[in-house]
Amino acid sequence: MSERLHATISVGAHLPGFVPRLAVALVGGGAALLLVPAPFGYLGLALALLGALFPATLAAWGCALVIALAQLARAPEPADWHPYAALAVVHLLHVIGALSIVVEPGGVLHIRVLRGPFLHWLAIQVPAQCVLLAVLVLASAHPLPPSMPGAFAAVGAVCVGVLVVLVIRRR
Repeated sequence: MSERLHATISVGAHLPGFVPRLAVALVGGGAALLLVPAPFGYLGLALALLGALFPATLAAWGCALVIALAQLARAPEPADWHPYAALAVVHLLHVIGALSIVVEPGGVLHIRVLRGPFLHWLAIQVPAQCVLLAVLVLASAHPLPPSMPGAFAAVGAVCVGVLVVLVIRRR
């Protein structure tokens, strides 16, 4: 009767629990160094690393704030990729920062769990990027080249198409 019973649970495809913390460090630190001017980029990097090591400090959101505020130093140019990347990264830091709080570093994270947050991130990013594009066009000090309105209309049509697909798929 000293024989032990062992149960095996198959969890399917999964990632180690430290992956969200690693993602905070890589995404936040990389974006802080690429999108933020020199002295403040190091502050963003430090906040990303602090947020990865100690998620309860909410330092990942501090890194996102540094990245967002750094965009105020740039002139509004619709053709500049920095504001679009900053918008995507700030929101992505929010998502993976929240995951790093709830997932234990020694645990596992089902890959299926990432589907919902990624789809919500995508559903918010598409209209947010379109609104950012419109705001940058309106705030731009330079007149638009003749080909730009057509390109903006095409981007807007793609944004609307993606939103329609997401709404139909949700129902």
